[in-house]
Amino acid sequence: VLCGAYLHLFPYDTTATTGGSALNFAYRLAINSVLCGAYYFYFYAGLYIMDGWGKRKFFPGSYPTRGNMVHNIYYWFLGVVQWTLYEIAMQKLWGSGLMPTPPTYEEIFSSAPLLVLNSATLLAIPIWRDIHFYSAHRFLHIRPLYRLVHSLHHRNTDPEPFSGMTMHPVEHLYYFSNALIPCIYVDGLSPLMFHFLFFHLTFAPAAGHSGYDDHFGSDQYHAIHHAKFEANYGSPSSAFIDRLLGTFREALGKSKEYTGEWSEKEAEKAEAHTKRVWSAHSYLGLHANSSQAIYDFCMLCLAVVTVYILNMGGLTETQATALGLAVSVGPIVVGVLVNKYFSKDKMSQLWPFQKERWGLLYTTLSAGVFCVLPVFHFVKWCAMIDQK
Repeated sequence: VLCGAYLHLFPYDTTATTGGSALNFAYRLAINSVLCGAYYFYFYAGLYIMDGWGKRKFFPGSYPTRGNMVHNIYYWFLGVVQWTLYEIAMQKLWGSGLMPTPPTYEEIFSSAPLLVLNSATLLAIPIWRDIHFYSAHRFLHIRPLYRLVHSLHHRNTDPEPFSGMTMHPVEHLYYFSNALIPCIYVDGLSPLMFHFLFFHLTFAPAAGHSGYDDHFGSDQYHAIHHAKFEANYGSPSSAFIDRLLGTFREALGKSKEYTGEWSEKEAEKAEAHTKRVWSAHSYLGLHANSSQAIYDFCMLCLAVVTVYILNMGGLTETQATALGLAVSVGPIVVGVLVNKYFSKDKMSQLWPFQKERWGLLYTTLSAGVFCVLPVFHFVKWCAMIDQK
């Protein structure tokens, strides 16, 4: 209901190719920032300022500092920026003719096939969200991507609401790819499907990363993941995959089921650190090592070049294919190369999955299909839009 009201008040323009103007971007960025920010602040204020909504904190006595919050809100805002860019690009695709114009509500309710298609998609979205998140999340724990990308999210071992979207921009890229399937591949879907996916992707992490156990939307399963790192990659709905692969943890203490690489000694060390300081690393500042600086510089250059080219548009299919590959595969390839040749990391590039066989195969294949492929197609098609 909230998502539908949101889209009704601030609808997409599915007919104009000029939907990517700076003014339109600024308008949607302001709307997304205010509404999404208000939802996150609702949880933060109730749990951390008023200090009365929650009684059962996962790690009692551990609270973020102002510096921690500046860090988290900064990266949260970068997520909102990328969400808005996805929306602007999708509107341009709809208006360009490269993607069929989505049906109106009147067309959907007057056509039984369209009504069934959209109803089934709407009901399937929560399931699809969970499957996609598991695959993307587990893939980001492979050593190079974890060190250079996902470790930023794990600076918060005891998360607060804004931690939910405190991610490296590369993680935002793959995390938000969830909204591209099925929206860029299936004809006849309402814009509501695209918006609902993003609504779920951007709003849901607030409650799931609250740091408390006793409110609606609280996520014990994911709280254990933040404390133990290499376990519980999805949600209770996808726990069966963790059980099959040996990465299921049933409690913060010692686990009878976990058989992964994360040792209890490391877990106890992390917990002891959490009790002393909320997060010693969640502060804005210079890079802690040269490998991270090199990687982030490469990704910044890629982002600037990509936005510039997409704004120009009109690429040939070959040129657009090259750009799509650079954006979808580039962060992974650069991460592997930087971690191998510019860091002092001595661990296996496949850690913590180097001893797996089927689990590692599932992780790479599913991430390739669910994350890399849709980003490739999305960027490629956007680059082919004629802006003139």
